[in-house]
Amino acid sequence: METAQKQLQNQVFDLTKTTTNVGLDRIFSHGGTTDHNELNLYMAHNNLIPNIMFEREIDCRRAIKWFSKTFHEDIKESYFNKYRWGNNTSPVVDNLFLFLFDDLMVNFDTQSSLVKFMFKNTELSKVEEIFKKIRKFRKAKANPRISLLVSANGSIETMSLEITKPKLNIQDNYNDDFMEIHQTILNRLSKNKDKGLILLHGKPGTGKTSYIRYLIGSVKKKVIFLPPNMAAAIADPNLISILIQNPDSIFVIEDAENIIVDREKEGNSPVSTLLNISDGLLSDCLNIQIICSFNTDISKVDTALMRKGRLIAKYEFKELEVNKAQMLSNKLGYKSEINCPQTLTAIYNHEDKEFSQVKRREHIGFRANSLN
Repeated sequence: METAQKQLQNQVFDLTKTTTNVGLDRIFSHGGTTDHNELNLYMAHNNLIPNIMFEREIDCRRAIKWFSKTFHEDIKESYFNKYRWGNNTSPVVDNLFLFLFDDLMVNFDTQSSLVKFMFKNTELSKVEEIFKKIRKFRKAKANPRISLLVSANGSIETMSLEITKPKLNIQDNYNDDFMEIHQTILNRLSKNKDKGLILLHGKPGTGKTSYIRYLIGSVKKKVIFLPPNMAAAIADPNLISILIQNPDSIFVIEDAENIIVDREKEGNSPVSTLLNISDGLLSDCLNIQIICSFNTDISKVDTALMRKGRLIAKYEFKELEVNKAQMLSNKLGYKSEINCPQTLTAIYNHEDKEFSQVKRREHIGFRANSLN
């Protein structure tokens, strides 16, 4: 556990003792009656340049109730920004600014789950004590969830399932040429109201499913998952209804061979539906990003799916190169010598008797014991 002094060294920056005079016209972020600018508000109020401490991932609504009750006699001044989020909701406090003690200002930013402390002359130990108590309101990190498509009573429904984000080091588990593709994928999936298609293919055991699981735990969008046994549902009107109810989400299709095959080679290919969702008339309304994983050769994929503007990225997962495979094996605690490229499945499931007592590492994939 870090000492109080070390925490302050990491989280407090002490500006010069120069004072400043900020006009009232500068206390708002954009010069008009919009959001307060917390730094300008502090300086206008105290004519001082403050030290700053902050804590992220705080449940501000709970913290505000506790803080207001605990320090109600010490609060000298307060300001807030209040907004209505949606037509059917009541206005809620987004930003709350409380002034207390000598010159302490506490800013609760509800939308960003952030609490800031600004002060100069208030006793440091007093601020630090409150700061530690605020940490008790840190949000619990919930595991990511997927909406699994299931067939029920002749229709399609979703079932919410919790998955565990794998502790997957991209640098260690994939070849070097994947890093740039990974960053492109992550950036696009983090973008709101976007659309497009991601094609991930390669031999079984090379880490496709593990990577998709990692992505699901890294982005904040809702994920709808189409399992292999539901492939025929891609053309079902009920599926479109579900997607309409969940705009700006990610649609994952695992083992998508029968969905993405060339229409000229397979007359019953549902590619047209996929095209319409990813970049057709529906796409402008849905803003759905689609991830397809498959083992078949990329040459069998309908070329329309790979047109510029529609395709976000495509990547072929291969065996881990010898040097990287050896480094990963060493990192996992194995001592064998690797002389040829290896799949992740082969590396993680080393069966040498020398390692029979080594704790078996958890496999990461949607299916049991799968590292596809």
